Amino acid sequence: MRTQVDSPIPAPNTEAVAAQDPTTAILAWVWHMRYRTTASFRALWVVSLAFTLVGVALISIADIDNALRWIPLGVGSLLPAAIIVSPLSNYRWVRWGLDQLTTYPWRSVPARVLHHGRWRAVIEVIDGTGTPVVLTVRIDPAHLAMITDSVLLVIGRSEWAVLRVPGSRELFPARVRGPFPTGEAVDLSGTDVTGRWAQVLRDRLLWNYLQIPVTFAVLLVFYWASTVSLVWFASCAVLLSLLVLVLSRHRFSDFRLPGLVRAGEWVRADAALDPWKARRDGTASATATLRFADGTTRTAELPAATVDLLGAIFDSSAVWVAGTGDHVAVGFPGYPLVASARLR
Repeated sequence: MRTQVDSPIPAPNTEAVAAQDPTTAILAWVWHMRYRTTASFRALWVVSLAFTLVGVALISIADIDNALRWIPLGVGSLLPAAIIVSPLSNYRWVRWGLDQLTTYPWRSVPARVLHHGRWRAVIEVIDGTGTPVVLTVRIDPAHLAMITDSVLLVIGRSEWAVLRVPGSRELFPARVRGPFPTGEAVDLSGTDVTGRWAQVLRDRLLWNYLQIPVTFAVLLVFYWASTVSLVWFASCAVLLSLLVLVLSRHRFSDFRLPGLVRAGEWVRADAALDPWKARRDGTASATATLRFADGTTRTAELPAATVDLLGAIFDSSAVWVAGTGDHVAVGFPGYPLVASARLR
């Protein structure tokens, strides 16, 4: 039988702007830092212009072969910028939609899921005038399953909105598609939300590691388009791959998280969090002192707890623990709030 606890997330203050909640404000900062592009765009333009000018200079002296090597490098340098601002990115939502959190409050509106994929869903909400409005939302399956009859929404005059589901403070990009003919709602009530969220966290880590072969492929193009040696190519490929591993080392424990969630019964404990600071990936290294019902006190070290989970622990002064031994899962069963931890 699946354990279900009361929601650790308090109801939002509908009179205050959404960003007044500290956890929501931190999550908004995380999104802004993730898509902060001013400095990176400037650097990409400078690099692209430099490569292109070298190519043009080589053409002027009739060195066509080398020119055809440098010009593709100039064009290719703009590829990351094109990806960031593409429709597949959240860049435009961060730029034009996320700032609504500092202007409008959360509103609870009736909602139902009309269609869903792996990372995207179509949701129908009822606006203040009673008119059905269809939103396209970029959301994972675990949080999507929390939508039973309502969502929390911040929406202004633009086509972009910010959506939250009951039992979580995570922010999801939503785009207004207008009133469309409605269909049958999708039933997601059988989803093991906590287990599914553990799988999502693991999959995100795997997605990070997919950057390693992509890095090799990009460097191979640079190697083909330049006159550098094979040693230079191999050295850069290894160094960049190591960089990906180092930057994600705090999340290595997410690999075992799905197994920890299934490892045993959930046990409640009172929890007191030490001060923590969020990273740009939306996680933080945190330490919590746990006191169980039998009087036992343990210290839990969470290397990559999400801001959403830490906010819930702070609000409820409690957490649930699953697993045996020193490595456990901590979170709130029935909700997309879980992280791996080590007890000592």
